[in-house]
Amino acid sequence: VYSKPITMTWRRSVFSARSRSLSGGLEFFSGSGRVTMQQDESSGIAVVTLDNPGKKNALSGSMMAEFEKVTQRLEQWSSGKAVILSGHGGDFCTGVDLDLVRNILHSEGGQKMSSYLHDLLTQFSNLPLISVAVIPGIAVGGGAELTTACDFRLMTPGSKIGFVQIKMGVVTGFGGGTRLTRIVGRSQALRMLCSGKVYRAEESKALGLADDILSGKDDSVEEAKDWIKDNFPHNTEMTRQMKKIIIGASELDSRCSLQNERDIFVSTWGQPLHLDAVNSNIKHRE
Repeated sequence: VYSKPITMTWRRSVFSARSRSLSGGLEFFSGSGRVTMQQDESSGIAVVTLDNPGKKNALSGSMMAEFEKVTQRLEQWSSGKAVILSGHGGDFCTGVDLDLVRNILHSEGGQKMSSYLHDLLTQFSNLPLISVAVIPGIAVGGGAELTTACDFRLMTPGSKIGFVQIKMGVVTGFGGGTRLTRIVGRSQALRMLCSGKVYRAEESKALGLADDILSGKDDSVEEAKDWIKDNFPHNTEMTRQMKKIIIGASELDSRCSLQNERDIFVSTWGQPLHLDAVNSNIKHRE
């Protein structure tokens, strides 16, 4: 039975090697803030929260290390259906904590951090879970890049998102430029990255960056849970298998992606869920 996309073993081995290469630099994985996770077995929805009070949830090195551990836990969560990524205290994330930036403000430090985050966010985006970024307040710089590692982006009425790296004299360092191009297309991505503009919720939705705008009347994470239940109402295992097909389509060449899809199809054909659906003629029900 097919269980993981073809690329995942390779990705994990590369990620582990790079993670180990950074583990000796204790100054990299220090700093304030935390990343927490709550897993709900009944709904199959996990909530990951970025929390760095007073810094608009900017990512410290210790938060990156915690995000890695959270991602590894989610990779092993076989009964999970979806994961929500959000920020605590009214904002999403403002990128890398300036204390960390100052500590690694040299070419080698930038190379190590970028390699680490490229692999970490690829691992997160390749989870067999529906991933949803819930964006309260602001998501700028690396924070905006974090949202692109999710399948969907839900904004609140007053939230903003912006790829402002060009204003800081750098380019995207988390792999967000590549992922943004896949989300909104070449022309729009180029405009967003080169303008450094910060977009409000309605404009983000019109550009295809935001998938929906929450009402903002209730808790945004709870509203996002309802959004997930409405849009992904079917069996958890089948939802996970469909996600694996999408991962293959975005990560592999066409030939390997088609083989990946065939393997997953064969693993589901004639199995109990399929047999029950055929026998109950569910295909022709409204």
